Amino acid sequence: MRSFPLLALAALLVSLLGACQRTRDTPVALDVATAPVDPRDVRCVERPEGCIFCDRRGAPTPMLDPEEPPSSLCDPKEPAKCIDFCSRLAPECAAPWFRGSTCLLGSEEDFRREIFRRDTADRPEVVLMGRLTDDAGRRIEGAKIRVWFQGAAVADEVSGKDGSFRVRLRLAAAPYAVRISHPGYATEITEARLDKPVPAIRSFRLGAESTLRGRVVDTTGAPVPRVAVRASRGPEDVIEISAAQTGEDGQFVITGLESRRYVLSASRFGWLPASVRTVVAVGSPRVTIHLTRTGVIRGTVLDIDREPEANALVVAMLSGGFGATISPIIWTTDAYGKFAQDRFGPGTYYLWARQGERLVYPPEKIELAEGHLDVEAELTVAHKGARVRGRISVSSSLPVAPETRAVLVGRSPLAFPRKAVGDVDKGGGFTISGVLPGRYELSIRVGPRVFPIISGPREVEVPIEEGATVDLGETIWVRARPEE
Repeated sequence: MRSFPLLALAALLVSLLGACQRTRDTPVALDVATAPVDPRDVRCVERPEGCIFCDRRGAPTPMLDPEEPPSSLCDPKEPAKCIDFCSRLAPECAAPWFRGSTCLLGSEEDFRREIFRRDTADRPEVVLMGRLTDDAGRRIEGAKIRVWFQGAAVADEVSGKDGSFRVRLRLAAAPYAVRISHPGYATEITEARLDKPVPAIRSFRLGAESTLRGRVVDTTGAPVPRVAVRASRGPEDVIEISAAQTGEDGQFVITGLESRRYVLSASRFGWLPASVRTVVAVGSPRVTIHLTRTGVIRGTVLDIDREPEANALVVAMLSGGFGATISPIIWTTDAYGKFAQDRFGPGTYYLWARQGERLVYPPEKIELAEGHLDVEAELTVAHKGARVRGRISVSSSLPVAPETRAVLVGRSPLAFPRKAVGDVDKGGGFTISGVLPGRYELSIRVGPRVFPIISGPREVEVPIEEGATVDLGETIWVRARPEE
């Protein structure tokens, strides 16, 4: 069985089809092949940064290089409405205007489940059968059975009146993980190997549950309400045993536990997550979890008519952090133009927003100080970025290599902290759009490899005038072979 890509388990991705629409002053042409794709063979999901990742049956779909511009697909009837892809596969079935079976899933959990079902559809079916009883031998009705495969929840079932259940799965070399839970009983997690095409029959006995009580407080000892507290068997275990939420007094009660060691993880937006190890036993003492407040930057992105900009890119950079060791923090606005991000430390930050070729300029300056870590900003994408146009030639007179790109790296603290990139066509011409004023270093690259520039401009000065076009008068000659 081919292993499917496991994306990072961040916050759950909740994306509506309409949220993928982009409005650009000038539509960007799609720069990857868009051959017809069978929606049954491809699955897509929107990533936190706003682009859409797709996976196709067969060889894994490569992500775009970080220095590549996103591949854009625009509505043929409304060219100003486009969506961006962060994978080399850009199928029309992921577009909101596509009429037919969509291949865009609403969440990462749905995405991973569908990848599993698609890639195992041609495998023999195997039935996992079981019966649930308690310590006294009584059958347990209405227990929830959830099955995982390699971190993805792939099936759900409920036990019947006689305590039995049947889950239809697919033959697999790797084991499935099975979680069985019912109020009043300890949650059971076990492995089930289904590597033979014969029914697997198991008996499960659920013991009486243990409960764990605790409290979440801040660094001063004050209670922290509305904190999600999850219990798992280990720090790397993606399957939670049970969960609870703290009340206004910071108290929580977790049920469905066994008498054993657990890891408790506490999280809430605006606070650094924390975890503790604890042993659950009769008469276990209450657990106290300490959370530390973190900085929050929230606000709204508006267009020049003061209408909210859905799915605009928002970037924050710590002042003085324009070196290679500190990366910008990037996220996107929701359908109402709102944004919010936490985990910022005290300091001074520059804040940009971008929608197509329009950007915030100059960036908003944000101060996060001790005792004042929640800041709200209003950003207007009113500045139309400049365009830089030029041409390259290879010293050996060979044709320009496929996937060659021209890259501008900003040297000004007011420049947009993501590299500006433009594709180089077969004739050597390139256009880099959406560039803010400032001085930039120019490089010619194929992926991470850089072509040494023999002659021609190595730096570009972009004027402050909005929407300017900078034409590089000299041809940029590069050495035939790029350096690693």
